[in-house]
Amino acid sequence: MKVKVAKTAGFCMGVKRAMDIVLDAAHSEKHKGMTVYTDGPIIHNPQVLDLLKGKGIKTIEEGAKLDKNRVVIRAHGITPSRKKEIESQGAKISDATCPHVMRVQNIIKRYLAQGYSTVIVGDKGHAEVVGLLGYAGGRGYVVGSMEDVEKLPPMEKVCVVAQTTQDKILFQALTFGLQEKYAECQVFETICGSTHDRQDEVRSLCRSVEAMIVVGGRGSANTNRLVKICESEGVPTFHIETETELDLKKLEAFEVVGVTAGASTPQWLIKRVVDLLASYEKEKSGRLKSWLKTAFNTFIGSCVYLGVGAASMSYTCAMLLGVAPQINYCAIAALFLFSMHVLNNTANREAAALNDPFMAKLYDRHHNIFLGLGLAGLAASYGIALVLDFYVFLMIFLSSVFFALAFRIHVLPDRVSKFLKYRSLERFAGTKEIFFGIAWALTTALLPFIVNEPQPLAPMLVALVFAFSIAFFRAVLLDIRDIQGDRIVGKETIPIAIGKEQTKIMLVGVAIIMAAILGVSPRLAWTSNFSLFLIPCVLYASFYLLLYHKKAIGEGLFCEAVADFNFILAGILAFLWESELLSPFLSFFLKYI
Repeated sequence: MKVKVAKTAGFCMGVKRAMDIVLDAAHSEKHKGMTVYTDGPIIHNPQVLDLLKGKGIKTIEEGAKLDKNRVVIRAHGITPSRKKEIESQGAKISDATCPHVMRVQNIIKRYLAQGYSTVIVGDKGHAEVVGLLGYAGGRGYVVGSMEDVEKLPPMEKVCVVAQTTQDKILFQALTFGLQEKYAECQVFETICGSTHDRQDEVRSLCRSVEAMIVVGGRGSANTNRLVKICESEGVPTFHIETETELDLKKLEAFEVVGVTAGASTPQWLIKRVVDLLASYEKEKSGRLKSWLKTAFNTFIGSCVYLGVGAASMSYTCAMLLGVAPQINYCAIAALFLFSMHVLNNTANREAAALNDPFMAKLYDRHHNIFLGLGLAGLAASYGIALVLDFYVFLMIFLSSVFFALAFRIHVLPDRVSKFLKYRSLERFAGTKEIFFGIAWALTTALLPFIVNEPQPLAPMLVALVFAFSIAFFRAVLLDIRDIQGDRIVGKETIPIAIGKEQTKIMLVGVAIIMAAILGVSPRLAWTSNFSLFLIPCVLYASFYLLLYHKKAIGEGLFCEAVADFNFILAGILAFLWESELLSPFLSFFLKYI
């Protein structure tokens, strides 16, 4: 069974924004003893609503005391009268109305002032439509079929808008009928772009698959509309909320299955469905391709691949320092960083369950094994370091204590944290990524320097900056990938703090600075010409950032594998330099710079 996943499946911009607003409100208000309410379900997905409920976010019910508490208006928007009613109860309001919905509201208000009646092409009773009607001044009508159009009363001037998640083809058909019926008819196609793309992609996908699976809440209008579109294309369609509803026996007859999801469906639910289909394919057919995919994911998810990358970076940094690489350096770096990552994954399975279901299952099923491997690897790195040099052992030991303990303990007194909302270092956005880079810099660049003292400081600083930058770049990219799940569990990362697009711009800046340092180092006699040979690592980091931005490397472990290869690429370049295989090419290159 081949599985094709729609690129547009999952949260739309409006839902992401609403989730960000409600999670930010929950994070800030809990320190003030305030309750965060949403006026109706923030999105139409029961699984997400359960997670939000676990964070103390409540839906307004009859009798709720809103005074001095915060109310978040959901993405669908509300009527002006409802907003006044909430404000009159003394609540603080955070408006998470989707900008596309706000645009429709403004169109209705503007044309109402000019004497127009409003016709909304949408679903009667839907939260967004109810909110839009509130702006029509009692002169609004909802149509969802030609029969509804025919029943409309005579009107002199008509303004036609669409529910933002409406079917484009239906909207065009109904507006044609409305223009035929009313002489003065202003039509605004207010279906949002992501809805266009989602619906067009689904129609296209239906033509290349034998069956479709639509993932999303049964109360979600846009999800149900995707189901209807698939059915209208004549494709067997299965609407499910979670992977537990999949009837795999019914899917046995299909060779190619498509998967899409509504705008309120989180990525982790989509991933769980795709993972279950992939595991069933392996169980059913036992084909080599499925086995290799599982082996690949295990190799990446278990951090063995990352350990190989750590050894490779240690070898590279030794060359950059101008000292002879030793297997001891590489072994310490590989064991220590492997252990730190494995133990971190073992302790943070909540986030993994939302960001990557395969990782969550891997560490759940083999928790004790990974815990044992992590501790054993840490002990082995201690042992090798102690034999090599006492100061190396001290650096490794103190690093592990700092990252495992000091990063999590409360470093601010209660009086201060009450106002700043932070008590431990991990609560500050960016500390995780920075500490990740520091850990790699210490174990791959500083360790060879300590063992081979006295050495010039300049090469050591360049090596530290190089190792830190490559690791930091990797960590931040994966945080961009995991932003959705991290927000749910309350993690603080750079992408959450400044946004995905600003984070990408920041990474481009890091790449430019790193390339400049590697480029000028030989000119300033800080390092040998080998630093020029490492510029491809910076270019590779920029390249995989571009691939991710273009959605060419996906969201799962393959994305991680692509990013982690940069560590191995550095080792390959170091080996080529040491073996002088590319010396003629380098000599030619140096003549022209």
